[in-house]
Amino acid sequence: MKRLTKSQIVRRIEKINERLESYYAKEKELLAADGIQSYTIGSRSISRYQYSNNIKEQIEKLEDERDELENLLNGISPRKAIAVVPRDW
Repeated sequence: MKRLTKSQIVRRIEKINERLESYYAKEKELLAADGIQSYTIGSRSISRYQYSNNIKEQIEKLEDERDELENLLNGISPRKAIAVVPRDW
């Protein structure tokens, strides 16, 4: 991630929070009674939620991104990956 100023980080966090609120509202709507879909074929019937895994994945992704930005804002740097090549001399 490129270097960001504090104001840029705060703006991104605000945008992410707005998007998260939208996803939470959609998730709540789908999990309510309106989100249940029923099918009947002959004498058999099934009811299930119309819940999309895409919503859950997007919520998790946005929460992770928000946490990362908040850590940057608080001065906690992301972990660095270091490769070690063992050698037998």
